[in-house]
Amino acid sequence: MLLTSLLLTLLSVVAAVPASRALGRDAGWVLAVPLLAAAGVLMAAWTGDVRTEHHPWIPAVGVDLDLRLNGLALVFAMIVLVIGAAILAYSSRYLSRDRAESRPGSFYLLMTAFAASMLLLVLADNIVVLFVAWEFTSFTSFFLIGRSGDHARDPAIRTLLVTVGGGLALLAAVAIMMVTAGTASLSGVLASDIWQDPATSTVLAILLALAAFTKSAQFPFQAWLPDSMVAISPVSAYLHAAAMVKAGVFLLLVFSPVLSGHAVWSTLLIACGLITALFGAVTALRQHDLKGLLAYSTMSQLGLLTAAIGIGTTAALTAAVVHTVAHALFKSALFMLIGIVDHEAGTRDLRMLAGRHVRMPVTGTALTLAAVSMAGVPPLLGFVSKEGLLDAALGTPGPAWAAPVVTGAIALASVFTVAYSGRLVLGALGTWGASPAGTAQPWESARGEEVHEAGPAFWTMPVLAAVAGVVLGLAPQALDAPVSAAAQAVAGAQAHAHLALWHGVTPALLLSAAVIATGLVLVLLRRPVERVAARTGLPFSALDIVDDIRFGLVRLGEVVGRHSGGMAPRAHLLIPSVMLGVLAVVGVLLVDELPDVVGQTARWHDWALVVLVAVGVAATLRARTRIAAMVVVGTVGFGVTLWFFTLGAVDVALTQMLVEVLTVCVMVLLLRRLPRRFRRDPAPRRAGALVAATIAGVASTVGVLAFTGRRDMSEIARYYLTETYEQAGGVNVVNVILVDFRALDTLGEMTVLGVTGLTVAALLMNRAPVRALRSIVDERSPLAHVHENLVYARTFGRGLGPVIIAMSALLLLRGHYEPGGGFIAALVAGAGYALMYLSADTDRDRRLRWPYLTLIGSGVALGTAAGLTGYLTGEGFLAASGVKVLGYGLSTTLVFDMGVYLCVLGLVVAAFTLLGPDTVEEAPDDGDAPEKAAPGAATTREEATR
Repeated sequence: MLLTSLLLTLLSVVAAVPASRALGRDAGWVLAVPLLAAAGVLMAAWTGDVRTEHHPWIPAVGVDLDLRLNGLALVFAMIVLVIGAAILAYSSRYLSRDRAESRPGSFYLLMTAFAASMLLLVLADNIVVLFVAWEFTSFTSFFLIGRSGDHARDPAIRTLLVTVGGGLALLAAVAIMMVTAGTASLSGVLASDIWQDPATSTVLAILLALAAFTKSAQFPFQAWLPDSMVAISPVSAYLHAAAMVKAGVFLLLVFSPVLSGHAVWSTLLIACGLITALFGAVTALRQHDLKGLLAYSTMSQLGLLTAAIGIGTTAALTAAVVHTVAHALFKSALFMLIGIVDHEAGTRDLRMLAGRHVRMPVTGTALTLAAVSMAGVPPLLGFVSKEGLLDAALGTPGPAWAAPVVTGAIALASVFTVAYSGRLVLGALGTWGASPAGTAQPWESARGEEVHEAGPAFWTMPVLAAVAGVVLGLAPQALDAPVSAAAQAVAGAQAHAHLALWHGVTPALLLSAAVIATGLVLVLLRRPVERVAARTGLPFSALDIVDDIRFGLVRLGEVVGRHSGGMAPRAHLLIPSVMLGVLAVVGVLLVDELPDVVGQTARWHDWALVVLVAVGVAATLRARTRIAAMVVVGTVGFGVTLWFFTLGAVDVALTQMLVEVLTVCVMVLLLRRLPRRFRRDPAPRRAGALVAATIAGVASTVGVLAFTGRRDMSEIARYYLTETYEQAGGVNVVNVILVDFRALDTLGEMTVLGVTGLTVAALLMNRAPVRALRSIVDERSPLAHVHENLVYARTFGRGLGPVIIAMSALLLLRGHYEPGGGFIAALVAGAGYALMYLSADTDRDRRLRWPYLTLIGSGVALGTAAGLTGYLTGEGFLAASGVKVLGYGLSTTLVFDMGVYLCVLGLVVAAFTLLGPDTVEEAPDDGDAPEKAAPGAATTREEATR
C-alpha cells in the first residue's frame, strides 16, 4: 500500500509533460488526481498502528526501500499530497495561457517530482533513502526558482548553496549513524543505544539541527527563504510555505524521541527558533511586498515550531504537530490568495494597492479568514495551535527562568504576528492607507482603478484551505486521532490529544487574549509601528554573506584550477599513472604467482596483435597531422577489436568495432574545425608525457598480470556463467550481466550518457561552431569536391542506411540469447544514421531531423520505468517478468534494453546533428532546443573565424 502511494505520485511525474503538451496549463487538474489517489491509499492503509513495508534495493550494504507509516508520517503525507493536489489545480489558472511563456511542461514536471520526493522523505524508514529524498527536494526547489527568469538565477543558486550545505551535514549524520548503529534502518537507528553515548549524541544533535535549520530557514540560515520568493506563487505556496520548509521540521520531530532533553539539542532549537521567530515577525512589519511579508511570516512561524520541538515535552510536541497542520493550511491559502491579487491587480505592493477599489469579495473574505487563523484568533484552527504553543511554553523544563523567557518570547512574536496579519489584510484589500499629505509617490498614479474578482476556478482551492481552518477550529476534536498518533511517534511515549476551542479560563487563554489585544493596538498604530520597524534592520545582509562564501569558493576553485587545469592531458594523466604504479607494486608484493604467470606461453597471434597495436601506438606518437593521428589511432582500436574476437568476447569486440567506426565519423566532423597540424611542444613537456605514459603502461601490465593473469576462472565469473540461464533465462552472459545482474549500474550509465548528450547540446547550441583559419582539407585537392566524390555513398547509403537501422532491431531482440543487445544495436543504428547523414545532399535533409533530446529522455525514462516495476513484485530493481513470442522473450529486461538503445542512439544522433552543420541555424530543431544561436554567439563561418 505504501509503495502504491509512491507509484501513484510517480505516475503524476511521468504524465506531467505529456499532459502539459496535450492540455497546456489545464494539466494541473489531471495531475492532481494521482496525488489525491495516493492520499486515499495512505488513509486506507492507516489502521492506527505503525505499518511498514520492505522492498530490496541495495541489500549488500543494507540500503533498502523500507517504508513506514506512523502518525507523524501520515500527517506530513496528507500535507504533501492534499495541499499539493490543491496547488496543482490552482496552477491551472495561475499559469499563463501562452505555453511558451508559462512552460507548463517543465513546471508540472518539477512540482510533481517535488511531491514524490517529499512523500518518499516522510515515508522513508531507511536513513540513506531519507537523505536521497532530502536532496531531491533541494534540487527541485533550485530548478523551480531558477525557471522564473534571469532575475531568479542568483536567488536559486543561493538557495541551493544553503540547503545543500545542510544536506552535507545530514550526510555526515547518516554516515555516523550507519557506522555506530550498524544499520541503515531508521527504526533500528532510533532503537539503538548510540544515543546513550554523550559524544556521539552531541555530534548527531548538532549535525541534525544544522540540516534542519538550513531547510526550514532558521537563524543563521534564514536568508534564503525571502530570497526564494522570486519564484511564482504556486511554488512559494507549496515548497516554501506548506511542504519543503516543513522537511526540516519533520527531521527534528523524527529524532525528538532520542534527543528531547539533550542539553545541546534543546538549547540550539529553543535559542535559534526564538531568534528566528522574533526576527521574522519584526521584519515582516517592514515589508511592502505582500509576498515578502508572507516569506518573513513563514520564517517566524517556523521559528515557533522549532522552539516548541526544542522544549521537548509531550505537550510541546503535540502543539508543534497541531501548529504544523494549521500553518500548512493558512499559509498555503495566503500565498495562493496573494497570487490571485497579484494576478488581477498586476502588483502585490501594498502602496500601489492603497486607494484602489479592490472588488474581490470572495478572495478578500478567504484571505481575511486565513490571516485571522495565522494571527491566532478564535474560532479558527490557528487559535487552537497558538494556545497550545503558549501552554507548552509555560511548562518549559530547565532553570526557573526558562519558562518565563520562552513564554515571553513566543507571546511577543505572536503579538507581532497579529500586527503583520492586519498589515497583510489591509494591504491586500487596498485599505492600508494613503501616504501622508504632501508626500505623493509615483505608485499613487493608479489610485481609483478597480481590481475585479477572479473566476471561481481560480479561487476555489485557496478558499477550501481557508474554510478548512474555520471548520477544524470549530471542531478541532476531528484531529485528535491523527495528532495523538503523531505526538506518540515524536514523544516516544503515550500521548492523548484533546483538542478543543474552549478549555476554560487558563493562563494560556489569558495570554492569548493579551496577545490579540496588543496586536490589534499595533494595527491601529500601524504608521508609527512601520517607522520604528524600518529602523530595526541589521547593519549587514545575510545574503551578502552567502554571496561572499559563494564567490570565495569560486576564487578558491580558480586558484586550484590554475595549477591543475589546462587542455594538455599529460598533467591530468600523471596522477592516475603514479597511482597505477603504486597499485602494481602492491600487486607484486602481495601475489606470489607473478613469475609463473609471466613465464606462460602466449599464442602466436597474440604477439602479432601486440606488434600491430605497438606499431599503431608508435605511429600515433610520430604523427604530425591530426588526420594521420586519427588513422593510426583507428589502427590501434581495430587491433584491440581483433584481439577481443580471438579471445571469444564477441559482444565486446562488436562494441569496440562499432565505437571505432562512429568515433572516426564524429572525429571527421571535428577535424573540419581544427588546425591541420599539432603544435610542437618543448622537449621537457614531451619527456614528461613519455614518463607518464611509460609508468601507466608498465603499471597496467604488471598489475593485470599480478591480479589476474591466466589463472583459473574467478568465482564471480563462474557464478555468472552458471546462473545466467537459471536466473535470467538468457545465454548471452555479457548482455545478461548488463540488463539483469547489474541493471541499476546500467541505469546509472544510461543517465551519464543522457547527461552527456544534454551537455553537448547545451554547449554547441550556445556556442557557434568555430572553423579554423586554415582548413585541414586542401581545397585544391580532388578530395575536396565532396558532391562528386560521394556518388557511391549517395547511391548505396540512402538504401542501406534504413536497412542497417532495421537490422539493429533484430540485434536488440536477440541480445539475451546471442551477440547483440541494446548497446550494440544502438551503435549499429547509429552507424546506419551516420551512413544516411554522409550520403545526404544537405544538413537540412528532413530525413536527418531525428529528435535526439526526445530519444535520450525516452531512453532514460523507459529504463527507469522498467526497473521500478520490479518493486511491484517485491523482487527489487528490474525483476524479470514477461512472455515468449516466436521464441523470443518479451520481458521487462527487453524494455530496459530498449531504454539503453534509445539513449545511446540519441547521443549518436546528437553528435552528428550538432557537430555536422557549419552554422547554428542549420542545426535541426528538437523540442525545446533553440532555433537560433545564443545572443552574442557568432552565427556564420566567417564570423566564427573572425
